Amino acid sequence: MISLALSASDLRLLLWLRARHARSTINRALHLLGVGVEAGGRTERLYQLYAVGLMAVWAVIMWSWLLDTVVKGFVLAGASAAVLAVQVALAACALALVWMGVNGLRTSPLKLTHADIAQVAASSVSARAMVLVAVGAQVLGGAVVGAAVGFLLGAGAEAASAFGSGAAVGFAALGAVAVAAAIGSGWLVGVVRLASSQWRAWQVVVTVVALVAVAGAGVVLAFVAGPSAFALAAAAVVLPAFTALLLVAPRMNMTAVIKENALYADLQPFGVFSPLSEQAKADYRRRRKLATRPPRFALLPGEGRRALAARAVLSHARQYDGLFALVVQGVCVVPLGATAVLGVGGPVLFLFWLQVVALMPAGVRELSRVFRDDVRNRLIRERLPFSTLELLVFDSLPAFVLTTVLACAVCALVAPPGVPAVGAAVLAVVINGCTLFTCGLDAVRLTPRGPRPCYEYGAIAMVLTAFLLSLFAPWPIATAGIALVAVTSAFIIHHGAECPH
Repeated sequence: MISLALSASDLRLLLWLRARHARSTINRALHLLGVGVEAGGRTERLYQLYAVGLMAVWAVIMWSWLLDTVVKGFVLAGASAAVLAVQVALAACALALVWMGVNGLRTSPLKLTHADIAQVAASSVSARAMVLVAVGAQVLGGAVVGAAVGFLLGAGAEAASAFGSGAAVGFAALGAVAVAAAIGSGWLVGVVRLASSQWRAWQVVVTVVALVAVAGAGVVLAFVAGPSAFALAAAAVVLPAFTALLLVAPRMNMTAVIKENALYADLQPFGVFSPLSEQAKADYRRRRKLATRPPRFALLPGEGRRALAARAVLSHARQYDGLFALVVQGVCVVPLGATAVLGVGGPVLFLFWLQVVALMPAGVRELSRVFRDDVRNRLIRERLPFSTLELLVFDSLPAFVLTTVLACAVCALVAPPGVPAVGAAVLAVVINGCTLFTCGLDAVRLTPRGPRPCYEYGAIAMVLTAFLLSLFAPWPIATAGIALVAVTSAFIIHHGAECPH
């Protein structure tokens, strides 16, 4: 009875902390509207109610629009497409179990901030209570999302006559249970690993194989047995998984939990409400992750400019997080611009291309990341006998070659009839090179004390030039215009005053 009382007290304390954290988050979010949850006068309270009511009305309108769009889309697609969409969604829930389990093998599923480590994990609060509250909050959020997605799928499938009446409510419950099963299973893997004294390689292999087998069985149920059998299987997983989770939780090694939360705790101050720019936060996260990794691979032999390219290869190999952004740059962003210049999507596609290159520059930032690191570190930069343009070219050469090869292959495949594959590949090279040179504008000023250009200005100039020329000239002329923007950017970089900050 004493242990139960202590557990209840721990639960009350942790729930109170969660409520306080939620209140602080809501308060920061409301500050964007000029209000908060702090005490105020009658007029301020009325304005708070007005702001909350306005957001509630917006949420209802958006939900109604989304539901209407899904229903109309399913009706147009037909019953067979609706059944396929439901099966794919159920299979995705099964595959999410593998993703959650692998995350549990990589790092602790119990997340702690610096305050949690100092005040909660180091106190007498039981590990079982911490796990119960954390997994409960995650399951609650995941179940809400799963229920919403399930309701949309059920409503669309019901409208398409793929399932009977009441499918929306049934699929909402199924989505909530399926997400809860995936989250609980993933947590169980992580907690069992942390409760073991030493996790060996064969145990990792066995766990991954078991996760893949369970997920494969779920995929088979989704496509063969149907939603009813999948729902029974998910419900059969939930209760044993959470029971085993609570039984194993007290045996967790809290020292290992705290150690594995070091990176998470350091990154918490740089969240959505941080006053820093997104680029500064991304650079800090990247450097902090890199500091926790052991150095791998060795520098390839070479001197001069060859050494710059070799070190760039080593940097991308060690900081492999950015490889996906490079793939997206080569497979999606550059071909999008090429199709716009080739006149496939009409003038609207130029607007979409402009939004992608200006508002989502992750790929081109990764393309020039090694250059930006060299320019930022003055101890290294002062010992590199290269001009700014040379440093940009050879630091970015490996990433540029990778993205260019991918872009040329994709552009050759999507080129419209009448456009030779070689011409589409040349266009891809010009667009990728222009984006690289425009990204180098961030590192210079026009004069030592003059105005400072930036990547966004160069990207806008590239898209605008291509759009204006494509209105009255064929695509080779637009390609030449993009090349002119690239040459102009390179000229500014070469003759400008280097300024990394």
